[in-house]
Amino acid sequence: MRKKHLSTLSILLAILLSAVCSFVPQALADASERVPAKIQAVLIAKLLVFNKGISDGGHISIYVIGAPEFAAEMKKAIGKKIGKSRLVAITEGTSLPSSWEPSAIYLGDASKVEEVIAYTRSNKLLSITGISELVSKGVTLGLGVSDKRPKILLNLLSSKKEDISWHPTMFKISTIIK
Repeated sequence: MRKKHLSTLSILLAILLSAVCSFVPQALADASERVPAKIQAVLIAKLLVFNKGISDGGHISIYVIGAPEFAAEMKKAIGKKIGKSRLVAITEGTSLPSSWEPSAIYLGDASKVEEVIAYTRSNKLLSITGISELVSKGVTLGLGVSDKRPKILLNLLSSKKEDISWHPTMFKISTIIK
């Protein structure tokens, strides 16, 4: 039963990605070549389903560094289910969280990549970014642009160092960075 549910989920995600990608080429035509925050939020929420540790039940919280537009869009999803889990908090800051440990950290400030990676690896947390170059520098999950369409980037070495377990579908829909 669970395999059938995940296969259905995979098909639905592929359809969603196709639909999103068909509507965004003009939005991605600017010089920055970054996926717009609204689309990032939708895609990240969908992709978290494939993270076995995050989506297997419980509460999800994401700490956002240096990306207020992304944080604002993700806050719209608070209360929604992600797999068996529920998104309960999106918190913003300019430095690492000090008083609590989130489920994941979204990095929107490239100057903080080394300290964020050190933190996520030592605390076994998922690192996420909308700056594609940071995936090759050690962030686990990122979104980039290819042919004016969103592209999912997955750094396998970083994923292993953060102790992240993915559903196999994630490997099929992502561009793998080793």
